[in-house]
Amino acid sequence: MSEIKNKLLKNYKHKKKWAKKNNFECYRLYDKEIPQYPYLIDIYGKEVILYDRRIDKIDSDKEELYLETICAICEVLNIDQDSIIIKKRIIQTKENKYTKLDKSKNKLVVAEGRAKSIINLHDYIDTGLFLDHRPMRMYLNTISKDKKLLNLFCYTSMVSVHAALGGASTTNVDLSNTYLEWSKENFQVNEINLENHHFINADVFKYLEQNKMNKFDIIFLDPPTFSNSKKMTDILDIQRDQNILVSSCMNILNENGVLYFSNNKRGFSLNEIISQTYNVKDISLKTIPEDFKDKKIHVCFEIRNK
Repeated sequence: MSEIKNKLLKNYKHKKKWAKKNNFECYRLYDKEIPQYPYLIDIYGKEVILYDRRIDKIDSDKEELYLETICAICEVLNIDQDSIIIKKRIIQTKENKYTKLDKSKNKLVVAEGRAKSIINLHDYIDTGLFLDHRPMRMYLNTISKDKKLLNLFCYTSMVSVHAALGGASTTNVDLSNTYLEWSKENFQVNEINLENHHFINADVFKYLEQNKMNKFDIIFLDPPTFSNSKKMTDILDIQRDQNILVSSCMNILNENGVLYFSNNKRGFSLNEIISQTYNVKDISLKTIPEDFKDKKIHVCFEIRNK
């Protein structure tokens, strides 16, 4: 038995039981655990995504190992090769970062704990559900009863769906109308009345500047590492711009409110000004899913006013 097949079998045996117990239909099966097999393999219901993380200059002679991985996935999961969705590493630009890859409609509904999520595995670079934030979503479901939650850079708003199922009213802000419509669909598939939930198409910086009187109990801030969207006034660089984002959020928190600030920038360091001004806890490790071997997939900070 090949090394990769043995690893996939071992992972699948354990993770399948764990996922079923928790009602998670989407999880990471394999996370680049063997150096010569540099892939990510995610299960989304009955679908499988293989993220090809080979670097051409380094891995150009490893085609056999790639084909071996494809065969191993098919054998372990008992699927045809055509059922594997392959996504290759690409250089992200402002044209492709959050854009459609084609015009087809390939939506699926999957379960995550109490919630349902609409995903699309074919038409976008991302699927509609960031698996690495699953623990945060599950946690917010437990603490959100009768709370007002603000979700900035909300994407498809699954954080807010979990919070809403826990009893929160939510405000969801994103530059993309496509993702805001997707957000509403996520609420609707969970049979959540939209009356207490707001979906705002806006630049987050402008929203924070113009809505200083509206206070929240919980803010979830998960900005992209970098964005030069033509809809934004300025270019976003999260390492550089963290101070203004965090301070603007803290200004609209209720007295006992909490900000959860997360991002995926490798090597991110929290500015000392933030640490000195507020009560900050680094909760990153607590928010990494157990199906992820990569414990640096994101950072997450719990921030409160002193």
